[in-house]
Amino acid sequence: MPEYDVIIVGGGPAGVAAAKSSAEAGARTLLLEREPAIAAWKPCGEATSLETFTDMGLKADYPLIVRKANAMVFAPNGKYVKINQEGYSINKTFFLQEVASKAAQAGAEIHVRESFESFEREGSIVKVKTSSKIYTANVLIGADGYHSAVAKVAGIKEKSEPIPTVQYIMGNVKLEHPNSVRFYLGDSVAPKGYAWIFPKTDDIAEVGIGVRGVVAKQYLDKFVKEHSDELGRAKIIDYRGAPVPIGGLIKDAVRDNLILAGDAAGTVIPFTGAGIHASLIAGMVAGRVAAKASNEGDVSAQRLSEFYSAYDDPWGKRIRSSLKAMKVFEKASDDDFNQLQEILDEGDILDLANGFDFSKVASKLMKHPMLAIKIGARLLTS
Repeated sequence: MPEYDVIIVGGGPAGVAAAKSSAEAGARTLLLEREPAIAAWKPCGEATSLETFTDMGLKADYPLIVRKANAMVFAPNGKYVKINQEGYSINKTFFLQEVASKAAQAGAEIHVRESFESFEREGSIVKVKTSSKIYTANVLIGADGYHSAVAKVAGIKEKSEPIPTVQYIMGNVKLEHPNSVRFYLGDSVAPKGYAWIFPKTDDIAEVGIGVRGVVAKQYLDKFVKEHSDELGRAKIIDYRGAPVPIGGLIKDAVRDNLILAGDAAGTVIPFTGAGIHASLIAGMVAGRVAAKASNEGDVSAQRLSEFYSAYDDPWGKRIRSSLKAMKVFEKASDDDFNQLQEILDEGDILDLANGFDFSKVASKLMKHPMLAIKIGARLLTS
């Protein structure tokens, strides 16, 4: 008998959610995290929705929530569309630790400061070697980020297309919109990406950028300088960078005894780079599928491929739709974005950002000749 039914590598959103759902399904579960704590090590805007808390069975309250906020999406000319739907700026470390605590309550073991090194199949089980010892399990879930060591050992070379991101946490800010998360679009601001300002407290904000084809830090520093009235006296108190997979869910995320989830599998909304909610759900699905397959005694790739079908509706569909929208809008010019700001409303922005139905947006754009050709018609094609 293997020591565990399911072993999960990585304590980010997908990993802790996988541990929770696997343990809740009755599987003997082990979560491995190489860092000294379950925490938000990767740079992230740390904003999410009420639905994220609901899906995780968590109460949307302090200290997990540090600020309630609406959203503002800025065109290059400085005009914006305001989105009045309330969202949350969270303490991601506390959030991850709360989900990990739920996993522990369900019976999962959690080992921090223990690095995954390799695995090999032995009959119908896997032997997992870490920096401390060797374990055996029926299913291994790789939730260890974009540069997944689990995927590398498994020989999975496919990766979702990345966008380089850089983020400063800045103290002593004087924000003009302290209760809004802000997104800035345009080729002059963030080529094929966007910049952001997310308030954390009255004096602290996350200021970041994701771009392709240019040096991210150069554009972030330019962005900070252009907002000197708010950020000119601010000081950088945290500086991190990381690739964010925005190319969609990979096709090779399942093998015998193995599922990839989270950034390792590309479970991120491409247009926005938002990955907290999408990866939490991916982890929950992976953990549940792994636990069921282990219990049934069938951990083949065919059996574990239930991960794809279970995740597809609605999340896989949303990721594909969002990827389509991203590819359309990445060709938009600053003049296009300025015109879009005048045409689209908050509902349209939410549909595009979340990978929902684009027909309403496209029908509006079809009334404007240039935008109809460049954007509207392309949104309507399959």
